[in-house]
Amino acid sequence: MAIALVMVIGLAACGDTTSDEDEAAAATGSTETTATSSTIASVRELEDGRLEPGRYRDVLVVSCDDPPVPCPDGPPPPLGIELTVPDGWGAATEYQLIHPAIAGRADTSLATEGPDGAGLVLGWATVWVGLNSDPCVPIGHPTGHLTPDISVGPTVADFVDAVVAHPTLEVSEPTDVTIGGYDGLSFTLTAPSNLSGCDFWRPWDPGIYAQGPGNIWDVSALDIDGLRFVIVAQHFPDTPDEVRRELGEMIDSMTFEPGAAG
Repeated sequence: MAIALVMVIGLAACGDTTSDEDEAAAATGSTETTATSSTIASVRELEDGRLEPGRYRDVLVVSCDDPPVPCPDGPPPPLGIELTVPDGWGAATEYQLIHPAIAGRADTSLATEGPDGAGLVLGWATVWVGLNSDPCVPIGHPTGHLTPDISVGPTVADFVDAVVAHPTLEVSEPTDVTIGGYDGLSFTLTAPSNLSGCDFWRPWDPGIYAQGPGNIWDVSALDIDGLRFVIVAQHFPDTPDEVRRELGEMIDSMTFEPGAAG
């Protein structure tokens, strides 16, 4: 985006080659329109695979098809998400996941699992979610999903309070957070160091599962015009510092467009 703006300014500064039409356009504000168009064009749609560094847009569309807990009022409106992705990252749009880049069509678990994996997960635990009193999904479970037995209301506070009150979860004290101009709460959840006997460790559903023992989740829950939107930046103690820093930078770069068209 900065490059596009510099190019426009550079062309305006070359007075010897500016035509009368260019001068008239600058006087009427057309130069500003050109800069805006260049900026918009520089935002690409999020796609699967390795990503070039830059600004990306995705639209979160939540379905109520076959949820593990009832979806009370139908699906929420779509939510546009923009963020800046640094070099060395890829995406798996099926999972609303941005992860360290991997070669070719390799399984994304190579990038996300312990002992040093990472990932940025967007959009789970939106308008409906339930907690599992025992997050351990037993080995051999036919679906990998338990039916949540702890009900949770629709607000940010409902979700965060339920997680903090859970008797077996290791959770930090929630703090206030603002991302993209929207307020919410954030906390850190740490998975157990021993997950033997668990096919998956899934504290809430709809939701992701731990990517290995000791998985660390930095969770931000935002209220976006009444829609609860949950971001999880997951990593491990051995995840490189640069990767964890870039996770935070991607979150800080986010902006949102409620009711966005796909």
